[in-house]
Amino acid sequence: MDHLTVRSWQERDGHEGVRDAWLASREALVGRDWSQVAGTCGLCGSSRGFVLTESMDPRQPDIREGLLCRECRHNSRIRSSLRLLLDQLESLDHPPAVYLTEQVTGTFIWLQRHLRGTLLGSEFEPSFLKRMALTRRFHQAGGKGTVEYQDVTKLNFADASLDAIASFEVFEHVPDYRTAVSEFARVLKPGGTCVATFPFTDGPDTITRALVDEEGEVRHLLEPEYHGDPISGGVLCFYHFGWDVLDVFRSAGFSDVRMVMPCGLEHGLFYGLWTLVATR
Repeated sequence: MDHLTVRSWQERDGHEGVRDAWLASREALVGRDWSQVAGTCGLCGSSRGFVLTESMDPRQPDIREGLLCRECRHNSRIRSSLRLLLDQLESLDHPPAVYLTEQVTGTFIWLQRHLRGTLLGSEFEPSFLKRMALTRRFHQAGGKGTVEYQDVTKLNFADASLDAIASFEVFEHVPDYRTAVSEFARVLKPGGTCVATFPFTDGPDTITRALVDEEGEVRHLLEPEYHGDPISGGVLCFYHFGWDVLDVFRSAGFSDVRMVMPCGLEHGLFYGLWTLVATR
């Protein structure tokens, strides 16, 4: 699986590799028959190809979220970002300790089965009784263990205790995401990695859609936007991030911060799968 690596808006602007990847994807998308998407999954290795989710309109498909591997059933965003995470762990000489900012999901359950190391996960649910109900649902889906509670702005992990953190579509729902970034830096070991996806504008500046004021009330700056969530059904989106988010990670203590775009039409990966990879 090929990928592009870019470390700033200035580097991205006019980047020939980014331009070429966009042109290749655009050409491949014209008139495509979405009922027959051949290729090999870069995550599970299956050569069965890919399929759109049943609810997806083939005339206007969201191939980031709706193009699934026929075998592991992960969409393009998860397939590409999990591959990046696993690649970051390959060089370690010990079984890794990895924290995923989700737990009652197919992604976490897949990692439970395939990660050779310690996998930790959580849901933002402080109620013990509700977590027990989530645990039953988790077990029914094939997961193991008890659903844990974590607030990503107040993690209970020790300093420098984790080898990697993966956060997929979470930061945009955290009003004080800068504190969460600092927490990630605190609990990662030197050389540890954070892999994250979020709504990304591919422009220089982050768009703040809503904020929490001094009285603790949510104030909407733009039309409210809610994202589907397997736990609550819908969560308010506070941000669409731009390239300036890389500087937030650098200020928190990450030494190498970049946006990586995995690409490869033979792996069902089309243009736009930007993923943040930050090394502590």
